[in-house]
Amino acid sequence: MNNNSMSNINKFSLITSNIPVDLAFDFISKIDVQQCLEYLTAWYCKVGCIQLFDQEKILSLDTILNQDLLIKVIAKLPTVDCEDYKLQNDMENQFHQKLIALYNFNIKKFLIDFKVQNNYANLARIICKYSNKPIMFNFNVPTLENAWDSWNTFRNMTGYSLQIGIVLCLTKYVPTHDEINRWIGEPICALSVSTNLFILNKKGYPVLSEDHETILKIAIQQKWTIILSGEPLPNMKDYFYYIIFVAKNINIPSPILECDDLLQLPLQPLRDNLMSCVYHVFEQDPIKYTQYQKAIYLAIIDKEVKNIVIAVIGAGRGPLVKASLRAADLAAVNVKIYAVEKNENAIPTLLMYQKNVWGESVDVVFSDGREWDPPEKCDIMVSELLGSFGDNELSPECLDGAQKCLKDDGISIPCEYSSYLRPLMSHKLFSQTIKNEAIDESCLSNSKDAAFEQSYVVLQPNSYKPTKTKKLFTFNHPKKTLESNARYKCLEFEITSNMQLHGFSGYFDAVLYKDIMISIEPLTESIGMFSWFPIYFPIKDTMLVKSGSVISVHFWRCCDEYKVWYEWCVSSPNQTPIYNCQGKSNSIRL
Repeated sequence: MNNNSMSNINKFSLITSNIPVDLAFDFISKIDVQQCLEYLTAWYCKVGCIQLFDQEKILSLDTILNQDLLIKVIAKLPTVDCEDYKLQNDMENQFHQKLIALYNFNIKKFLIDFKVQNNYANLARIICKYSNKPIMFNFNVPTLENAWDSWNTFRNMTGYSLQIGIVLCLTKYVPTHDEINRWIGEPICALSVSTNLFILNKKGYPVLSEDHETILKIAIQQKWTIILSGEPLPNMKDYFYYIIFVAKNINIPSPILECDDLLQLPLQPLRDNLMSCVYHVFEQDPIKYTQYQKAIYLAIIDKEVKNIVIAVIGAGRGPLVKASLRAADLAAVNVKIYAVEKNENAIPTLLMYQKNVWGESVDVVFSDGREWDPPEKCDIMVSELLGSFGDNELSPECLDGAQKCLKDDGISIPCEYSSYLRPLMSHKLFSQTIKNEAIDESCLSNSKDAAFEQSYVVLQPNSYKPTKTKKLFTFNHPKKTLESNARYKCLEFEITSNMQLHGFSGYFDAVLYKDIMISIEPLTESIGMFSWFPIYFPIKDTMLVKSGSVISVHFWRCCDEYKVWYEWCVSSPNQTPIYNCQGKSNSIRL
């Protein structure tokens, strides 16, 4: 490659890095490959969908046989379904020959038109044949009224392959808001917009109708690639400038952590000593500790005393100690703080702060809060032992054991927290669970289904949640009388659109004190708080739930002397087994 070519690539990369959306073009007719690549560069497109065969003859690929250009090509392949078996077999052989020829040229991304009303069983069978190769099959799926039902049948035939994706193709039919939300639960990588759908504005420039532009904005927010499809036009740049203009007027917040759809096992702070880097991430939360400081301040004011004693149960590296000191300073009271922490990795940081910053106002106590024998009773007990499901890091058990440090009229912050559930459809989460080999060390089972009997904390942008949440379990502190923290509840959800049930999404909210709250529950979410991701409870026995049906889910929080675990099952519209019975695949150690 000559210096001029390298210069053009660097210039292209610089320009596209400043465009807030990935652009692509789908060439609907055969065209010279070199010409396609020139068009893509001129239009700031990162990818082109190109027909690389003329009849049965492969086009010259000399211009793209280097790594920089190969990633710009998605090769278009024919479909393989036909009622006539002989013709179907011929189509299948052609499909195979073309795919292998292109694969041998290191082309591994393909695009296939998905015919909504067709019999697509043979296509699903063919896709499964290539499951052992690093190939990505994308399907042009039109936004027709019943397209999702056809896609869902096809997707289930493939066994939830991670090798399939959707290019959602806009049509004159405008999907409802709920239909678009349901598509978000599918493995969509791009939105395709035909140039024929554009209209001219008063100045003569191509734009989309208001309804289609709304869908375009959703696609940009979901970070889908935007593909224009059609014949290359003289004013093609005007179409792309419109896409860029729309994208630049959409606020897409940069994520603090790149963790979309990444399955992670919940932390077990009682069992495991967290590393300093984990504390560091949580300490960057801009919302949580502000809310805690407000709650502590109000509690101090309500005590109406000049000398206040605070116990911080699970002090970590000290953020709640700092919030308590700031609150006491604002309330103009004298404060004594006991920073109680069992993790030996956090103690050196606490001792450093005590020596150099806090002084005698803070005593560092190296102990499990449940076993700590306080030298004096405390006015306020502060903790942040909450998990993504509220109680899943054993806050109830920890605070029950620690509340002996409180005076009779002592205050717990938080004083109440609740868990919430709602049904979830997500191709990505379900297919990743199938492939998941990260099993928690608490697993006692050798079952290959253990991955479906544990929960995951995971950001869920590519999911469909058809209902509002419903409250599951609630815990209050301090308790007048200690009782079991075991719980059971059945929740029912009415479904208004066909969906494929893949599990349940869980959340929590917490009342710190009076009206001061923190929450990841969608209706009361603390905007900007990132310390907790939602939790995902999968079901292995995925099921089609039709509009008008009721999903009934049963949830148990079980306890014994050594551990706590969840069990769950669905009883409607279909019955599943009880997952994680007796905590065989996952439990939380006390």
